[in-house]
Order: sequence, then C-alpha cells, then structure tokens
Amino acid sequence: MYIVVGGGVVGLHVAIALASKPGHPEIFLLEKEQFLGDHTSGRNSEVIHAGFAYPIGSLKAKWCVEGNRLTYQWLEKLNVPHKKCGKWLVAFNDAEVPALEATLKNGAACGVPDMREATLAELKAKEPEMNDFAGVIFAKTSGMMDAAGYIRALERYFAAQENCYIIYPCAVTGINSEKNIVETTRGPMEYSLLVNCAGLFADEIYKMAGGKTDYRIKPFKGEYMIWRKGKINEVVYPVPRRFLPGGEKDKRLVSSMGIHLHRGVGGDLYVGPTQVELDWSQKTDYSLVTPPEVFVKEANLYIKGVKAEDLQPAYAGNRPKLYIDGQPYGDFLIEKQKNQIHALGIDSPGLTSAPAIGAAILTEVEEVL
Repeated sequence: MYIVVGGGVVGLHVAIALASKPGHPEIFLLEKEQFLGDHTSGRNSEVIHAGFAYPIGSLKAKWCVEGNRLTYQWLEKLNVPHKKCGKWLVAFNDAEVPALEATLKNGAACGVPDMREATLAELKAKEPEMNDFAGVIFAKTSGMMDAAGYIRALERYFAAQENCYIIYPCAVTGINSEKNIVETTRGPMEYSLLVNCAGLFADEIYKMAGGKTDYRIKPFKGEYMIWRKGKINEVVYPVPRRFLPGGEKDKRLVSSMGIHLHRGVGGDLYVGPTQVELDWSQKTDYSLVTPPEVFVKEANLYIKGVKAEDLQPAYAGNRPKLYIDGQPYGDFLIEKQKNQIHALGIDSPGLTSAPAIGAAILTEVEEVL
C-alpha cells in the first residue's frame, strides 16, 4: 500500500503520478482537514509562475519551468478556469533597473521561454492609468488559475483511478518506521511506500518517521486586500525582492515576489501579498495583521490615488519555508529514507511546480522500494 500524507496540490499530483505506475498497489491520500487544500494550496495568489525569479540550478527554477508547461496541460485537461495572460514586471525607479535586468538574465539562464524587455508604452496601452515606470519586462507564460477549482478537479481525477482512495479528515498521529505502520485518527495503516507532502506540517511528519536532521518549517504569512473598484486587469509585479541590493544573500526572499496587483479568474482585483515572518507555532494563524496603510502605499507605486477606504481585507495564507539547523534553506528539498520520501519546504512556486514534483517523486520510487 502507498500512502501520501497531505491533500494539497502537491500531494494530489504525487498521488496521481503514483497512480500512473503500472500495477501499482492501493494508494491512499490522507488529509487531516475537512477538505483538501485548506492551507497553502488554497491560500495564495493563484498565479501560474514562469520560473524567472529563482536561483539558477535550483529545484524551484527547474520544477517551476517544467511545472508551468504541465500545469497548463492539466488545467486544460480538467477544464479548470484559467488564463494565460502573462505578467508584467516593473522597476519603480532608476535604481531598480539593474535588478530588473538581472531578473531577465536570470530567467533566460533558467530556461524561461517568451520573456522579454518591454516598453512603458506597451503596458500603458493596456493600463493607461499606470504610473510611469523606469523599466518594464513581460513574461508571456505566466497566468492565473482557479486554485480551489483545480484542487477539486484533481481530487475527482485521482479518486476515479483504480485502487485510489482519499480519506479526510484523517490526521497522522504517529509513524512506526520499523514496522511500516502509520497511526491515524482513523486507525493504523500499513504501507510499503510513504510520501510526506504535508506542507506546513511536513517537518512534523518527518520527525514522526524518525528523521534525525534538524528540519523545521517556519510559516511566512502572505496577506491580501481586495480592491473592488480598481480598474486594473493586467498582472503587474515589482522586481523580485532577491534581485534588489542585499536580497541575494537572504534566502528568506527566494520566493518573495513583493506586493503586486492581480485580477483572479473570478474577476476580483487583489493587492498583496505581504511577507510576515511568524513564530514556529503559528502555522495556522491566518489573521490579517499588516495595517491597511502598507497596502495603500504599495498600491500607489503602481497607480496614484488609491486610498485606505478603497481596500478591504481579503484573506491570508502561510508559506512553509524550510530551515535547516536554524538557517533558511531557500529551495525545495526531497529527502529519501528507507521506503519513505519527504517533500520539505514546498512554498512558492509549489502550486505551479506540483505536476513536476509529482513526476520527480515517481522517478525516486524505485530507489526507496
């Protein structure tokens, strides 16, 4: 029996990949909440990332570029609402132009297709009320999706496969790695393969399984405000934070794209997300703590005249950032031990990377069995 722990988008894609293996045994996907995708998978920007923002040679860069292509294929296959609208990146001033240029070079080195230098006139032709920026880039392969609809569609697809089952709510309470038994709130389950895709709680599952390395998941909160009367339709981002002076050395910023403007496929315009470093114990703290004035200040960098009364609180989500021996790691990590595979630090761009992560883990299965 194969057991996948964690019913977010990564756990679903891993389970689906395992189900593609000919002659696979029963596969059980376990989720501790009342429905799938209750945490990071359902609390994000819903952006399909291109892959230009991550360190060259990193798993984030590799799997995001691969996952971008695969994600569009899955969205089409499952009839999930999405739009391949592209993404604009802007330099707010002359001092940010070198960082914008570095982003373009980084994207090319990571193999991101259809990313180019653009002009302010191009952007203003679509968004005439935008401010005058010092530089503009356009990444054609970025897009937006209905993340909740995606999760539901993946759930239906997996559950329809032979010998594939989803159990929720079903929390893992202990793991006996010697006897290959997972203790759950629904009773014990034997396994021949255990895959840990528990997101914010992946470090806890790893420790239950007897893991010795000091892996810890620290939540970083991303908060969003909704701008109901905003007229912007394009997806517009600042220069990724890690390319600004000093950012390249801070691994907490590897996936920090900064506060941006994006209109979801449902039609709502959002301003966000923030990046608030939380305590280790605050993995499920989804309260909005950043003052509205912060969002107003950031929104006015894109378009003048935004006021506090224009924005209303929307939602927040926590990113599971991996720390090793107390230091931020800044990349995805796949840990293999015995007949177990642990996926750790799957924060952004996990939503986009999920099908590529599933395929990669499938190739690892023969090594651990």
